[in-house]
Amino acid sequence: MKLHAGSGFDYLQIVAISALLLLAAKSFAADGWVSPRTEHGYPGLQGLWTNPSQTPLQRPLALGTKRSYTTNEAMSLEQVARDLDDLRALPIDPDRAAPRRGGIVGAFADQNFETRPIIVSRVRGEYRTSLIIDPPNGRLPYLEGARDIRADWRVQGFGPYDGPEIRPGQERCLNSGGQLPLLFTFDATNAIDGDNPIRNIQIVQNANYVVILSEYFSAVRVIRLGTEHIEDQGDKWLGDSIAHYEGDSLVIHSKNFRPEQSNFFVRSSAELEITEIYTPLSADEMLFSYTLSDPEIYSRPVTAEIPLRRMTPGQKIYEYACHEGNHGLPGILAGWRRYESMGMNGDGTPKQ
Repeated sequence: MKLHAGSGFDYLQIVAISALLLLAAKSFAADGWVSPRTEHGYPGLQGLWTNPSQTPLQRPLALGTKRSYTTNEAMSLEQVARDLDDLRALPIDPDRAAPRRGGIVGAFADQNFETRPIIVSRVRGEYRTSLIIDPPNGRLPYLEGARDIRADWRVQGFGPYDGPEIRPGQERCLNSGGQLPLLFTFDATNAIDGDNPIRNIQIVQNANYVVILSEYFSAVRVIRLGTEHIEDQGDKWLGDSIAHYEGDSLVIHSKNFRPEQSNFFVRSSAELEITEIYTPLSADEMLFSYTLSDPEIYSRPVTAEIPLRRMTPGQKIYEYACHEGNHGLPGILAGWRRYESMGMNGDGTPKQ
C-alpha cells in the first residue's frame, strides 16, 4: 500500500493497526485449516458471502466501552430477534383501521417480508456489541464542528429538496448510498433490515484484478492488483482501489471518493481513505476488517470488524433493480414545490 503524506493523520498508526488486524486474523484461523489457492497462487476468496448479523456499526451509548456480550446476553438478544421475526411474519389484520388523515402510510407488507438478522457478531470468541472496535467506545469520533458536503450545502442556504443533485445517491439510484458495500449494516432496529442485499457480496479473482460485486445496487468494484493510485481522474463513486495479498489476506486501499457519498451512517469528505482486509478463517468463514480515516470529519482513524459467512448451497445473489434517476424523484421534488406554494414546510407544518 502506498502511503500518502499531508492528510492530517499519522499513517504509521494506520499501518500498525492493519498489521495487528492481519496477525489477529491469522491466529484465529481454524486449527489445521489451510486456505486454498487460486490457479495464480493467491488465497482463494471466491464465492458468495454474507453478513447475517444484528450487531450495529456503532455501540449503543449505554454500553460505554463494553466490547462484548456474555454468552447469555448474546443468546437473549438472538431470542428477542427471533420473537420479533415471528411477530412480523403474522398476517396483517384485514380489518385494521384506516390511517389517520395526513398520516404516514408505511410499506409494512414489504418490510415484514424480510427476515430480521438473528445472530450477534462473534469474532475471536467475542460476541461483539458493535462492529467498530477502535475507538474503544465503539463510536465514530466526529470532530467538533466537522461539516460534510451536505452540511456545507445547508450553510449555503440550500434545502434538502431544492434539486435532484442534493438528494442522496441512493435515492437517485446512482449508488448504494454508502462509500463502499459492507462498510456498515443497518441497525437491527431499522425496519428495512434483515435480508437486505447490502449484506451480500460475490468475490471473483484473476491474475491482475479482484472483482467484488455487491447485491445492493449491483455495485461492481474492479480492483487492480499491484499498481499505484490514479491521481488525475477525479473522484469516483466507489473511490479508486488498489490491492495486494499478504499471506492469506487480501488488502485493499481506496481513496478519491466523491464527497457526495457522505451519508447518515458514515459521514465523509473528499479526504476519505479506507484500508480493507479480507482473511479466510475456514472453508465457510471470512473476517472482513477495515480502517477508515478522514481528517476533515474524524479525530482519529476508525477500525471495524465484520465476520462473513459463505452462503449456503442454493442461495443466490439477485439483480437489484433501480432505475438511474429514480422515476419517483420528480414526484418527490414536486411534492416539496407544492408545500412551498402553500407556504408550508416539507413536513406539512406552516413556515414561521
